[in-house]
Amino acid sequence: MIKAGDILEGTVLEVKEKSVILKFGTKAIEASSKTDLKVGEKIKVKIQGWHKGRLLLKVLDKPSIMPSNSIDLRV
Repeated sequence: MIKAGDILEGTVLEVKEKSVILKFGTKAIEASSKTDLKVGEKIKVKIQGWHKGRLLLKVLDKPSIMPSNSIDLRV
């Protein structure tokens, strides 16, 4: 089970208009994205926690114009 503070490394499988599909090991998830990602890009995310039944992720290895405590992805 994942918990707040965990760091996951994965790959962007697909970029849609309002979401992205991310692969972490043998699992893939679809997430709404607030950052620019490209297909095939390797990413590292930190689990921020849960809010209203959604998993909140912060992309770590990408410069962002948003504050460091903001949320880049919602699952």
